[in-house]
Amino acid sequence: MLTLLQEQHEEHLSGNDSIGVNNENGIDTSIFKRETDGANDTTKWYSLQPSSVGRVGFITSMSQHFCNTCNRLRITADGNLKVCLFGSDEVSLRDALRMKKENENELSEEDLRLLVHMAVRGKKAVLGGH
Repeated sequence: MLTLLQEQHEEHLSGNDSIGVNNENGIDTSIFKRETDGANDTTKWYSLQPSSVGRVGFITSMSQHFCNTCNRLRITADGNLKVCLFGSDEVSLRDALRMKKENENELSEEDLRLLVHMAVRGKKAVLGGH
């Protein structure tokens, strides 16, 4: 199915389009019931009807931006803090922790809080800062 979607849509597929494409390809999309978004949801959730045993989510960051309500922070496997999944800006918490340790001073909780605070204040209002 992914190959079919890629052939029909070269760049990206919006959440609404993906439901439409599923419907066009014989998948009964009437089983999807749109759930109400929470204040900071980044996913558009649909419950599966009638049983509601599961749900399907679409992250619509390319077609329906949610940057102004996103309150997510991400820490990468190599210790970098990202305030936007699509942005290239990162703050290395690992390096800050290591630098303080090498100087035989521990990074205080207040220092760490300030570092994270400064990163969050630099968060852009739009997708990846573009």
